[in-house]
Amino acid sequence: LADMPFTIRNLKIRDQILVVTLPPLFVLLCAVALFFCAYWSAISTTKAAARAKDSATSGESLLRHATEASMAVTSFIFTGRKDFLELYDQGVTGAQEDLIRLREVEDDPGQRQNLDRIRAEFDRMQKEWALPTIQKVRQGEHLDAPGMSSDGLKRMALIRDPVLKLLREDVAKGEEQVRGAEMLLRRMLLVGLGVAGLLGVILLFLTGVVTRQIVFPVLQLIHASEQVGRGDLQPVLPPMVDNEFGVLSRSFSHMTAALRREREEMAALTRFSEAVKQCTSEREVYDLILYSLKERFQPRQVIIFKLTSPENFLEPAAFLVPLPREIGAWPVIDEPQNCKAIRSGRHFHVNDVTMEPLCPSEFLLPTEGSYYCGPLIAGGIIIGSVRMEAAKDLWTPDRERLLESYLSGAASALSNLRLLATMKQQANIDMLTGLYNRRFMEDYARKIFAIARRRENPVGIIMMDLDHFKTFNDVYGHEIGDRILRYFAKAVTAPMRETNLVARYGGEEFAVILPDTTVQACQLVAERIRKVVMLMVVPSNTDKPLPQVTVSMGISVFPDHGQTMEEVIQASDKALYESKRGGRNRITVYASQETPAR
Repeated sequence: LADMPFTIRNLKIRDQILVVTLPPLFVLLCAVALFFCAYWSAISTTKAAARAKDSATSGESLLRHATEASMAVTSFIFTGRKDFLELYDQGVTGAQEDLIRLREVEDDPGQRQNLDRIRAEFDRMQKEWALPTIQKVRQGEHLDAPGMSSDGLKRMALIRDPVLKLLREDVAKGEEQVRGAEMLLRRMLLVGLGVAGLLGVILLFLTGVVTRQIVFPVLQLIHASEQVGRGDLQPVLPPMVDNEFGVLSRSFSHMTAALRREREEMAALTRFSEAVKQCTSEREVYDLILYSLKERFQPRQVIIFKLTSPENFLEPAAFLVPLPREIGAWPVIDEPQNCKAIRSGRHFHVNDVTMEPLCPSEFLLPTEGSYYCGPLIAGGIIIGSVRMEAAKDLWTPDRERLLESYLSGAASALSNLRLLATMKQQANIDMLTGLYNRRFMEDYARKIFAIARRRENPVGIIMMDLDHFKTFNDVYGHEIGDRILRYFAKAVTAPMRETNLVARYGGEEFAVILPDTTVQACQLVAERIRKVVMLMVVPSNTDKPLPQVTVSMGISVFPDHGQTMEEVIQASDKALYESKRGGRNRITVYASQETPAR
């Protein structure tokens, strides 16, 4: 029994219940059957002994045979089994023989008359009840079985009472033997009850063992469910045995493993979303995408395409593995509509490149495995796409949904960065001339002055003002004035280095920041600007051309003319004022005694 729990544990629940119930029930049924067999055997022995002691045995036999015949008919009524007809025939034959033997034994004429009446009643029972009833059952007629059985009992009573009268003395003689048989039966009953009690104890023991085997896994599964409900995805599960609880435990384990994977994926996606929101450049977003996709999907290659505008082609902006040299100096998809992801605005995947049709773009398509191409969509606008190459049959609906979540977050971040760049540009750019505005110029100048102060380098500032600009506005209108400002902005930026910055300081006044530039170099730059402006031709939209446009300029340099940005700009303003006062269309360098230069 010590090993029984471990043996029963591997059985299915149904088999465990059978182990508990069937063997004890089988033994119990055998004991009950033995008890009844012994009981009927004792009765038969008592009757046989009584018949052996007295010649009245034949009368008892008559009663028994008549009863058997009647019961056979009744049983046949209820069951329709033909073997009961054989019992009936035997009972009739035995009763007739018993009647003959009783008539031969009995010498009293009165008793013979009673026997004749008994025989007549017996024959009447056969003709009026037994035989017609048997015939009806054979023909399948519907009978009132309880009524027919009751009728048979009544007819049997008419036979039984006379016979009992004959056998009353015989019964008295056999009482002693019957009492002995009853004592035997009581002993057998006590033995049977003892056996039943023992079987009950064994049954309770086995039931307790199996119950523990069933209840313990159920409690473990309940506790595991509570752990999962609290967020603990590593619960203690029942042993992986070969029954229903083992199957349930394995299923529960698979479920918790899937939940753990999903939670890990969601946590990684959340980390990615938080990280991508902190990116300050598109290059940083691209690097984060490549790292995250490599970590989550283990791809062979990832290519991030950027949809350029207004050229309208797809250009690889980032890639996991360097692109091969054979793509040449023009690594683009010049027809974005050839990319299915761009054309449809939905993801496109191929699980086996050797069996399924590929994308018509034909840009470095893989020769084995699978690939996925999804659009980068932000605000309903496609800004690019991402292609990821991986092993064969990688793309399942779950992986596709996860990848789409990454691409959606990346697209939003890229869109926000571009929108932010546009807003910054709009905030820093003068919309009329396209030059930087005063606020951006001052911020830029502060940074340049800080660098120059640490490195002890000069910084030049040229302040410019268009001559007689108010007259142009008053005579030709503000539209012509705005046109002059736009043409002037283009003319001024032409002779500039990339490090120099030109800004609209206000109205018709402009400023130039020249890092690491001396006074002499500033004068050269200013002179080039003055000459370019004099050669500038602004259309008037009439037959009469506009007068020549000129510009006056003032120059100051850090640290010669000031120690702060404000001081240097103020010095340039003073020099510009001197140029205006000296006749305009000239250049003046700030000094204690300014000397205009042309």
